[in-house]
Amino acid sequence: MKQDSIEQLIYEETEKRLEEMQSDSYEFPKQMTKTDYTVIAVSVIVCIGLIIACMLGGI
Repeated sequence: MKQDSIEQLIYEETEKRLEEMQSDSYEFPKQMTKTDYTVIAVSVIVCIGLIIACMLGGI
């Protein structure tokens, strides 16, 4: 059994996904809102705080 190169697999998958996105029935995801950005920012800040607490031996 011949195995395709990873490059060939990437090209095939990319072509498949582009065809799917160009179809008339494809539904694009909704754009991020201010709430989404706020949740992401708060999550990052909490994670950084937990990492610092671990480094300082607080946890």
